[in-house]
Amino acid sequence: MWTPRWAFRFKPPSRPQLGYWAILVLCLVAATGFYTDLLRLVNPIGEKYVPSFPPGQNDFSYPYDGARALIAGQNPYHNNRAELTNAIFRITVVDRVEFKQLYPPGHLLTFVPLALWKGAKWQEAARLWFRFNLLALLVLATLTWGLVRRATSLGITPLWIVVFFAALALNPGTELGLERGQSDILMALLSWTAVFCFLRGAIGSSIFLALWGAAIKGYPILFALGLIVLALARNRWRQTIVGIAVAAVLLVLPVWRYFGDAAKGATARADMFWPVWYNHGFRNLVYRWFPAWAERGRTGLTAFALAVAVGAWVQTFRAATRGSQAASAFWLAIFATASLGTLLGYSALSVSYNLILILPGTLVLAASQDHVCGAFLSLPKWAWHALGAVLLGCLFLLFICRLGDDPPGYEGNIPGAAYGLAMLFPILAAIVARGISRRVEG
Repeated sequence: MWTPRWAFRFKPPSRPQLGYWAILVLCLVAATGFYTDLLRLVNPIGEKYVPSFPPGQNDFSYPYDGARALIAGQNPYHNNRAELTNAIFRITVVDRVEFKQLYPPGHLLTFVPLALWKGAKWQEAARLWFRFNLLALLVLATLTWGLVRRATSLGITPLWIVVFFAALALNPGTELGLERGQSDILMALLSWTAVFCFLRGAIGSSIFLALWGAAIKGYPILFALGLIVLALARNRWRQTIVGIAVAAVLLVLPVWRYFGDAAKGATARADMFWPVWYNHGFRNLVYRWFPAWAERGRTGLTAFALAVAVGAWVQTFRAATRGSQAASAFWLAIFATASLGTLLGYSALSVSYNLILILPGTLVLAASQDHVCGAFLSLPKWAWHALGAVLLGCLFLLFICRLGDDPPGYEGNIPGAAYGLAMLFPILAAIVARGISRRVEG
């Protein structure tokens, strides 16, 4: 039978270093980012994906005014200075007491250097904060690339930083955080830099960075506690104590007298609940289906997520003591993702801009799945493909954030990220269970 000449020249593409499923997932999340960003250009003209809130970076102004109160020697939660009352958010009443601030003191303290520089010009300060966050996202993309290199033991090209940056920066939740001037990108930077420092043996720096993130908002507290216990279990007492002591001196002692008021404000914030698409907390997920079971469902899902985080910590400890550098990097990334994700899910009002805390970890998992299945988990081939397909759906939901074509603030839109977050923990549970049942590879 005659065969065309071109058939002899055709060669199928070589298998990618990271595996077919990893490439598919990473291309999907990058394409999703571009799609959700460009979708704003379709008619009618105007912001189409996240609720607009002019003039921009409004959320930034709230803790910024709290930082100005600290500089003026005033209580940021209660004071009589009109110029320290935020013009946008103004007063919140908690138990019949007026609060000018709900954020933790560590959050306000973080903005003190910027407030010393720009003073009352909060919009100028917000523009600087926006540019800082762009640089922070670039560093996060670089850290993600570095963790993938460690977890896979592959010399993957730095060009992947571009893909990771696109995926992280164009995520709708990240863009919402940039537009509002939120601090979650900084928390993510601190948390994932802490992961990298821990892997390189800089235990004190790692613990300080994790505690700093927890001082801004409470989401990294479980992650920070896990690092502390892990360091102590490895007999790194001196470095651990130094990291905790530096955090206490810089982040706690200067604002200690405000912690009572801060606790009341934080409690009020924790009780807030909005059934909107940009709330991916477990409570909102259950509320969509069974409103009467929302709180109990939230508790059950949080308990399951916490169990997964504990299992991931066990695997991290095993890998740190008897495993390879690749195993240590992979399991620490899994623990960071699970511990951060647990508190994101627990929060009654978990807004999409805090997804950036776990997105680097999900990208590490997606990129290293092929090598992890073979090196650390010894999964059969059918399980490799099952994991790849499920991860594909999970990350699509986390990176698309919402499903539906209704206006961005409308409650009828589906909180896609809530389903993605809930879907993530069974995946992590299966990986952790498989890892625990096996000997740690050295």
